[in-house]
Amino acid sequence: MFSSPNSTDNLKKVLMIIGAYGIVQVLAQDLGIKTGKKQRDLIQSMPIQIIVLYAGAYTVTDDHSNAAIATGLYYLLKYGYSEGKTSDVCFESV
Repeated sequence: MFSSPNSTDNLKKVLMIIGAYGIVQVLAQDLGIKTGKKQRDLIQSMPIQIIVLYAGAYTVTDDHSNAAIATGLYYLLKYGYSEGKTSDVCFESV
């Protein structure tokens, strides 16, 4: 609405950094690098999860609406479709 181009650029940079962090976090886990306990607790908190997932989606789409839809879809599938039943890993048989 009344945002200046500079504040829009700053928001985009912050979202890109958070999205890049999410990619680094997943890559580190895939490489077997252990996560710090406080780091894990922070990332597993719901508000931070939503921010990191949204930022990751924004990094890929460069569109706030698509990022919100993708993030919402993730939680809809997790809590609605899967009825809140979770799995330790995405692909258990691998």
